Amino acid sequence: MADTSKQIRAFDADGHFLERIEDILPYIEAPWRDQAELWPGDQPWVINPPQPRPYDYGFGLTPAEQLDIWHRVLDDHDIEGAALFSSLGAASVCTIQAPDFAVAAARACNTHFATDYASDRLKPMGVLPMRDPQAAAAELRRAAGLGIIGFEVMPIGLPFGLGDPFYDPIYRAAEDLDVTICVHGTRLASHEFGASILRNFSEVHTYAFPAGVILHFTSVMTQGLPLRFPSLRMAFLEIGCTWLPYYLDRLDEHYEKRGPTDMPMLSDRPSDMFRGSRIKVSLEAIESLLPQTVEYVGAGHLVYATDLPHWDTEFPANLREVRETGALSPAVKERILYSNAKELFRT
Repeated sequence: MADTSKQIRAFDADGHFLERIEDILPYIEAPWRDQAELWPGDQPWVINPPQPRPYDYGFGLTPAEQLDIWHRVLDDHDIEGAALFSSLGAASVCTIQAPDFAVAAARACNTHFATDYASDRLKPMGVLPMRDPQAAAAELRRAAGLGIIGFEVMPIGLPFGLGDPFYDPIYRAAEDLDVTICVHGTRLASHEFGASILRNFSEVHTYAFPAGVILHFTSVMTQGLPLRFPSLRMAFLEIGCTWLPYYLDRLDEHYEKRGPTDMPMLSDRPSDMFRGSRIKVSLEAIESLLPQTVEYVGAGHLVYATDLPHWDTEFPANLREVRETGALSPAVKERILYSNAKELFRT
């Protein structure tokens, strides 16, 4: 059923497809084709708790069936297009220990995504073997040539924080080709970010997603990545946006006390650097402090996400909430729902 609220155009900055391992394997090149274990993990819980999903969109659908659902979603809810992120491939690639296999897996994923999940309105994001920056930069350039306009970076499986100069070859290539780097929340193994002391799925899921994203946001900000690569398009996704005022205030406090020692790249407070950057952060839930966050960081840094078809999506209620709220002006709603995502992904 179409959304009947007063329409403000939208672009989904973080939707997903549910790729099937059997569809990726044919793209893996020799000698790895017969050795591929693409979905490691140690969680003892059901990864996706059973509950109704919009459009009955669940695992096991072919790429064509998923694209059909996505086009119906866009049409039904007056959404112009969507950036679509991997649900399995990115988490798999970032945890593969063997460097050559990580490259082969990234190549297979990106070729599959660009071939089977793209349309004029749907833009699949690629994945990168981040432990090898030179190889990741080369794969970024290859995948961009296939039409991939952005890359999903998971906060797990990384040797350093994402602000570290170790990754500069990747950021240089992304800046040169004007493609987007998206840091996307996830959790895979129970030990990540100290979650091994927690006892159930909700505890781990609640904690680990923001812990991982904020960990790398800290590195990006304190290492001055927006100053080193001022044209880099970057986003932090899947944990909401209303943590920003609290955490930027905390970073500012440390800058004021220890800036020359710990943040020598910065000439001003981290919050001011963020406001002057091209970094975007997604909102996906119905966030009660959204107006205050807009006031603090500015409307230009927030993008809307359906998070469809993940089990915890709040779509379409979250889209209706932003469209109908009286707490935001029409101009701010348009920025959050549409213009900022168009700018982020160059669509």
